[in-house]
Amino acid sequence: MATTPPGWYDDGHGALRWWDGAQWTEHVVAPDPETDADAPTEAEIVASAEAAPLPAETAAAAALGVGVPPAAGAPALPTEPVQPGPGEYPAAGHPDHPQGAYPGGYPGEAGATGIFTAATAPRKSKLWIVWVVLGVVMLGLVIGAAVLIPVILGMNAGGGASGVAPSSADDQAAVAAVELYDDAWQNVDCDAYVASTSESFREASWPDCESFTADAEGFAAEGENYAVEVLDIEADGGEIVVSTNETYDALTDEDGEPLDEPERTEIAYEYTLVSIDGEWVIDDIEN
Repeated sequence: MATTPPGWYDDGHGALRWWDGAQWTEHVVAPDPETDADAPTEAEIVASAEAAPLPAETAAAAALGVGVPPAAGAPALPTEPVQPGPGEYPAAGHPDHPQGAYPGGYPGEAGATGIFTAATAPRKSKLWIVWVVLGVVMLGLVIGAAVLIPVILGMNAGGGASGVAPSSADDQAAVAAVELYDDAWQNVDCDAYVASTSESFREASWPDCESFTADAEGFAAEGENYAVEVLDIEADGGEIVVSTNETYDALTDEDGEPLDEPERTEIAYEYTLVSIDGEWVIDDIEN
């Protein structure tokens, strides 16, 4: 049955009363002299309203998802689900309005995203930095050892260790001549032998390179790790006397027979040097 829309209607007592679509209100006005005579009376409007479902019932049925068609002429109720107010939880799921899944999943599940994932992501280990630093340090130690060990061995083997430092340029030149002479024997170097000695010394000992080389080769085969330590330097009447203590590992005995183990040997020498043409050279050796 049709529902009478809201409006002013004859209340059957010679006045116009306001009908709100569901019931009469207290608003009454005097009738317009030109009012349509066919307008429904109050009794007709009440009878029509009682036959139609109340709007409140229709709205409640719609909220519950029950299909209650709106009465003809009445405004249609909204079909969207009613949104919860502030502080309210959504209504329980309904076949027509199923509850959706929570976005992103619960913390700790595979679907967790956002800040939780960033906070729980495994940190990258920085242990490799420690290994790199240790590697660099070890490499530096190896390089340092490779450089210093040969130098130390060369100092021990090649002589040059000085207990007394030269106090003048002449003293320094005299010590250099002694060291050059020792190098000549260790390296079988005839040129160094000639450069470090005077002609009179060579004529009295090894007059030529052939004789010197023969004895120097035998000396090199009999010992190793030769070292020279300068004990004293004295200048006396145009001469300089350099006293040394020279050590080496003997590989043979006095008869030239090989030893089972190298034997450390020490010999003390006194070198007398003279200046010839501005160069200090060995002129005599005593032991």
